[in-house]
Order: sequence, then structure tokens, then C-alpha cells
Amino acid sequence: MFQEPEGYFQPEPEPKVEVFERKKECVESGTPASIKVNLLGSHPLWGHYLWNAAKIFANYLDERKDLVRGKSVVEFGAAGALPSLISACNGAAKVVITDYPDPDLVGNIRDNVRCNFPDKLADGSVVVEGFKWGTEMEKIASLAGPAGTFDVLVLSDLVFNHTEHTALLNSCKYLITKPGGGGAGSEPRGGEAFVFFTHHRPWLAEKDMEFIQRAQDEFGFEVERVVEEYVGPMFEEDPGDERVRGTVHGFRLSLPRPS
Repeated sequence: MFQEPEGYFQPEPEPKVEVFERKKECVESGTPASIKVNLLGSHPLWGHYLWNAAKIFANYLDERKDLVRGKSVVEFGAAGALPSLISACNGAAKVVITDYPDPDLVGNIRDNVRCNFPDKLADGSVVVEGFKWGTEMEKIASLAGPAGTFDVLVLSDLVFNHTEHTALLNSCKYLITKPGGGGAGSEPRGGEAFVFFTHHRPWLAEKDMEFIQRAQDEFGFEVERVVEEYVGPMFEEDPGDERVRGTVHGFRLSLPRPS
């Protein structure tokens, strides 16, 4: 029998923990000054990192608490789920956190909620659910409450999945609260989808931006840029322009009111 050389089989990376320190001026009485984010050691769907876009969006929400306070929130592809945890911290009435229906991913998210806000997990104001974009949207809608739609949609560092743009946009259009009309799933202003991301592969930046362009041209969303902030690249050794790899972009999508 042949024996593999010592060190041939590399051990699986250990799970890790990152602590997100909130800005002091954003911490209200009775809320935590930091959020503990458990991360898997590795995962093929990149759910084992706390991405820069999630941190910047968490700060964005923390500085604009009224975006989520008393509202329903759903996050797609949540990984560590930091924006959802900040939404729960800032008084969202309902937070539905989703990721690909993989037991490790979903279990880790549930652990993060239990670690930071166990009462909210227990009373059902925060729910964790597997969700493959573009499928079983009725199941996710049923978790929003009677309206069946969400006031705030969170998409953090997902647009690099170019083959999934259609499924993501279909999910957004189906699950977002519609403006006007007064019927079920309708509010005068309508819901908002926030799309934050970095061009991790600068040579594919145009492909990333096709998500925003298609949201406007094909799916009828109004688009507003709300953030463009350089924070440094996630991985120093990666190829491509460092400035591009280190900049977080944020867009707000909403549906126009019916005329």
C-alpha cells in the first residue's frame, strides 16, 4: 500500500469569529455595542467571510435606523448575516434571514442569531430559512406576515454570481412591497432593495453592473446610488486594480408609484 506523504491531506480550516464594533454614536440604550459573527472555516459558496460590503451596509443601516425600524426585512445569501443582525438590533418588526439551503450555512446563521439575539429567535421576530433564489418564493413571502412582501430587501456581495442575476431580480420583484394601490403587499411608498457589493474581479466589473442595469431596464426598478466608499481590498494578493477591488458600491432599488 502506498502511503501519502506527511502533510498531503490539509486539515479543514477551523470556524472563526469576527466581532463587529458598532460606531459609538449609533449605539442606543439597551442595544449591544458589538455584534459577534460566527463564520464557517470554509465553504464553496463563500459563506465563510465577513465581506466588506456587509460591514459598510451594517454601518449604513445603523446610521439610518428608520429604514428598518418597525418594518419587515429579508436578506438573501446572508452568510454571517451582519446586516440582518443590525436590522434586528435597530427594531425591525420582522427579519427573515436566508441563504442557500445548506445545513452548515443555515445552521451557522441560526447560531449567530442565537448568540446575539436569542429572545428574537425564540419569539419568531427573527427567522432563518434556506432559500434558493427564484424558487419557493411563496414560502419566503409567507414569513413576511399578512402582506406577504417585505419593506426592505438586503443583497450584500451577491452580484458576482452573474448566472444568478435573473433569479435574484425575480426574487426581488416578487418579494418587495409594492407602492400604492392599497391592496395586500402594497404601501404608499413601497419597499426598498439595497444592493451593496465590491468588484472583486475588476475585469468583470461590467458583468457585475449588468445586475443594476437589468434591474432598471428589464424589471422596472428605479435605481439610486447611495454609497461609494474605499475600504481596501479583501485579499491583498488578488489580481486587478487595488482601488477597484477595495471600493464598496451601494444602490437603492425601488418600484415607481403607479401613475
